[in-house]
Amino acid sequence: MKKEYLIPLAIIIGTIIIGLSIYLGTTAEYRDKKAYCEKFFKKATPKNADEELFYETLIAGCIKKQSE
Repeated sequence: MKKEYLIPLAIIIGTIIIGLSIYLGTTAEYRDKKAYCEKFFKKATPKNADEELFYETLIAGCIKKQSE
């Protein structure tokens, strides 16, 4: 590879690493809360509702309660 191609490649790779680090850093608290809620609501099942919607609503409510 030519030397002139290494600098833009290094910039692109560095930008990806920094962007990923910022994303994971800012969502760490949310991911912790979501994992905590999922641990308790894995076995919850609805009676007459869409299972995916029920589960997502349950998780969202749990996360909101933790934030208060």
